[in-house]
Amino acid sequence: MEVLTYTAPYQLIVETIEELPLKPGECRIQSLYSGISHGTEMGAYRGIAPYFTRDMDSETRLFEELREEQKIKYPIRSCEDDAWFIGYSNVGKIIEVGPEVEGFSVGDIVFSHGRHQSIVCKHYKKIFKLPEGLHPELGIFYTNLMTAYNAVLDTRIKIGDVVVVSGLGVVGQLIAQLVKLSGATVVGVDPLPNRLEIAKENAVDYIVNPGHADVAKEIRKITNNRGADAVFEVSGHSAALNQAIRIAAPDTVITAVGWYQGEHSVLNLSEEFHQNRITIRASQTLGIDPSISHMYDDARRRNIGKGLLSQLRLHNLISHRIPFRDAPKAYEMIDKNPQQVLQVVLTY
Repeated sequence: MEVLTYTAPYQLIVETIEELPLKPGECRIQSLYSGISHGTEMGAYRGIAPYFTRDMDSETRLFEELREEQKIKYPIRSCEDDAWFIGYSNVGKIIEVGPEVEGFSVGDIVFSHGRHQSIVCKHYKKIFKLPEGLHPELGIFYTNLMTAYNAVLDTRIKIGDVVVVSGLGVVGQLIAQLVKLSGATVVGVDPLPNRLEIAKENAVDYIVNPGHADVAKEIRKITNNRGADAVFEVSGHSAALNQAIRIAAPDTVITAVGWYQGEHSVLNLSEEFHQNRITIRASQTLGIDPSISHMYDDARRRNIGKGLLSQLRLHNLISHRIPFRDAPKAYEMIDKNPQQVLQVVLTY
């Protein structure tokens, strides 16, 4: 089987290793497609991901420096237990069923949080069959879709709201479509014209390029000077978070979905933030607003997410399909020319 291996920051190779043993309850899956995450995975590619050197204490929920022997070291192979950051959106065909497996057969097309590698072995309770009629490659959006759906649940959108989505990468595009389904007017903000055009095709009512206009003033024009009822900041850039503060109406909430890596000294918490009583709330896919958690448990959210795969426009979010053997080139392209890509899919 072929696996993806980091030999150093920015250095990836495809290696051939022996196939992994199949444990009771597991299915052996031949990969068909896997999606590269342009946020989390690129932090690992660049060698700057915080989990390489720090980890959250389960009791205090504070990040602490890892001891030297705990830190992730190169080479890092996708088949290793702790290499979760080398892919987690995999669609494949079951080619072998282990003992104690229920409900799955050879030939089933399934989604898993499998890595970028030619074969993955997953417990049958950790995979699901794709909805009937869905093209298999679109299943790779499930992980990002669940992030987007969780953010929308955290934000409590009302019919008639004017909602701004800042950052129209894959997660932002998915949020925009979900917000539209929720009955809101959607404004998409991004400096890249191609992303604005795709968002316009799929969901948004207005598009604004921050390089060409003062976004906050454009939102005031749309809302009769009220400001946005809700803002999703998805880009992970502190300048965009500052912009979101100016976009939001008084006493409203900004949902920060992006991953703000490193120090952000340019964040301005005076002026509009202070005077307009703005709330900034993080949305992270492993948690949910406690006030609705009793109604939206993991099983319900997962089932809704599966259904949404068939309801959203996903085909035009794929910008590149690249053979797995060329995965190192795909990562380099995302790193050096992010303006050219939206969703890169590895094919097997």
